[in-house]
Amino acid sequence: MLPTFKTFYYSRKKLGAYLVFNFILLALAVLFTLTIFPDYPLAYYFAIISCVVSLASSLFVYVVKLPLAVITPECLKIDRNKPLLWGQIVSVKKIKISKFPLSKSILRIETIPLNEYNYSFMQKISAKSEFGAFSIPLYAMNKKDAKQIERTIRLHTINPNSRIKHH
Repeated sequence: MLPTFKTFYYSRKKLGAYLVFNFILLALAVLFTLTIFPDYPLAYYFAIISCVVSLASSLFVYVVKLPLAVITPECLKIDRNKPLLWGQIVSVKKIKISKFPLSKSILRIETIPLNEYNYSFMQKISAKSEFGAFSIPLYAMNKKDAKQIERTIRLHTINPNSRIKHH
């Protein structure tokens, strides 16, 4: 039986680790720029402002519960992108990004040609990468949700040749 509606969220635990990482990065940037580049204010301000923006962004995604994917009987919506109808999906592949021990799993979704689809800026950038225009970062979810979204997408995919393939 197919789930009728399900929203998957980014893992709070993993977002918390990302927030701590950005806080440490800011502290190191302050420490190093004050001790190594005290006579170069441009380097100092660039490093600090970059780290503050990164920290603020990670704090925002930690505080505001953002959906990673929404599954309905009609479509799959990834992040805040335009929904993707189930009939538009040709194949779904589970692939590993980078090498062991730092490898991360994603679900890469291949579609029919979508001439009328309004791609977001990030989709245009990632379309030619390993991620593709449509992908779900399983590494950003807890393990239970990652298994459930993989199973749910497999069940919704109509084409018998489009089962999730492991790469």
